[in-house]
Amino acid sequence: MTNETINLFTEIAEKSVATIKEVGELNLRTFEALAAKQVEIVQNAAETGAQQSAALTDIKDIKDINDINQAITAQSELATSFADQLSANVNQIADIFKSAQDEFTGLADKVLADAKVNAEKVASISKDEVEKAVKAAKDKSAV
Repeated sequence: MTNETINLFTEIAEKSVATIKEVGELNLRTFEALAAKQVEIVQNAAETGAQQSAALTDIKDIKDINDINQAITAQSELATSFADQLSANVNQIADIFKSAQDEFTGLADKVLADAKVNAEKVASISKDEVEKAVKAAKDKSAV
């Protein structure tokens, strides 16, 4: 094997390791973003539950229909607020996945382009090595 061949395979190996590292970093960033969003959703649910409990305990004596309507209105407003927050969180999660997908696609495109270039280099080096071997064999048989 020539130095050119060894250098090419070293370069390919180094790029492969770098790509694996980039994919790992992308996965880690995506996981961290999703975990943070999950914590936010759980906190919103807990806060909404506490607010619902507080709203119901604030109404100590239900004397007439207005007290019932007040409790229902408070529950409805909290449920709507929570649903809006949850919807926003779901949209943000979709954005996290879309961003990760775009970054992964870009990385895959780069790897495929590198693979094509490297395959052409390997083919060229192999052709040169075969030609040298054939020439050497002819030279030996001519002696």
